[in-house]
Amino acid sequence: MISLLQKALGVYFMETFMLGLTFLESQMSISLFTYGLRKRRFFPLLCVIMVAFGLSLACLLGIWKTEKNTLPVRIFCYLFISLYNALFLFACWEDRREELLMAFSAGTAAYQIGNKLYPLLQNLNGVNDRETLYLFPSHVQEVPETYAWILFLLFRFATYATLMLIFRPRVRLIASRKTRRSVVLLSVSTVVFVNLLTCVARYYEGESFAMNIIVKVFVILFSMLILMMGRGIFSESQHAREKSVLRELRKQDQLQFETVKASMDMINLKCHDLRHIFNKIEGKLTEEEASRLKEAMTLYDASIKTGNDVLDIVLCEKKVLCDQNSIRLSCDADGKGFGFLSATEIYSLFGNIIDNAVEAVKKLSDQEKKIILLYCGVEDGKLSIEEMNYYEG
Repeated sequence: MISLLQKALGVYFMETFMLGLTFLESQMSISLFTYGLRKRRFFPLLCVIMVAFGLSLACLLGIWKTEKNTLPVRIFCYLFISLYNALFLFACWEDRREELLMAFSAGTAAYQIGNKLYPLLQNLNGVNDRETLYLFPSHVQEVPETYAWILFLLFRFATYATLMLIFRPRVRLIASRKTRRSVVLLSVSTVVFVNLLTCVARYYEGESFAMNIIVKVFVILFSMLILMMGRGIFSESQHAREKSVLRELRKQDQLQFETVKASMDMINLKCHDLRHIFNKIEGKLTEEEASRLKEAMTLYDASIKTGNDVLDIVLCEKKVLCDQNSIRLSCDADGKGFGFLSATEIYSLFGNIIDNAVEAVKKLSDQEKKIILLYCGVEDGKLSIEEMNYYEG
């Protein structure tokens, strides 16, 4: 197949072949980073069309590059292939632009690493990467060229796959102006600087062995920097998402706290009025009726006083919850040291502590063990919170 193409293209074969191979390899590397992204309808057909069109463009660019073998032409050809790879992504995948551009940047960087790492190993083994694909000098006479091609392609693919496994994002980007700006900047930097570096490097790296090594190492390090920056964008996006969730949770806790506070205030007022009424009519009630009424007033009477109004409300609410589940809540709480926390933070903190304890205790079969002990206060200048409960498992 290659010999037929060589005969058909003649002097244009080498440049056409190299540009075509660059297109296929880079697109394969980019496609590895699209794992999990949504594909368009008729995805296989779209890929075949885009690959065929890309190879045709590589052929035309190869002919032009052979005729005009200058550095600007070389740069234009490889920049054009990079832009076509981006177009390939948008034509075959229908996910958000930010996700596609991140896959494009990471895949392009991974391709450049594989593209320079193999010849770097050749150079370090004393092999001229401009003359052969063999990895070791001894293989030039001993190993058929077909095997050299297989090793070359397997090494490149293994490099792309390894980098994909390491740097593939585990989360999706959050939609925000800052994220979009970062993604676009990274994509432009990848297209411009990586292609400029590789084109200029390839043009000048043959001047000396030291320059050859330095250029390849620099391109690899720069590409690794792009992958790390991409990971940083995903990490920052994940932190932004977590902050957004926390803000929403705090907002919900604030609303719940205000609702509970209003309910507690009303209950306390009603209990106060009911106690006065009870004192007047106690003698007219039977012993059983008086006992039941006292029990009801005790259940809803906010008798917990910690020195912190918010903590009082939380503990009173949770005491009602415990009573409903036949759980005894015992509190020794001094809330005066919690002034540095907001009302929502106090409500969330103690609400979560007691809710978790209730979940564990209410599963117990032994009624004697259905108890929650809570202590909080200041000891030796340090704020201490301690909660104890039985549990099974």
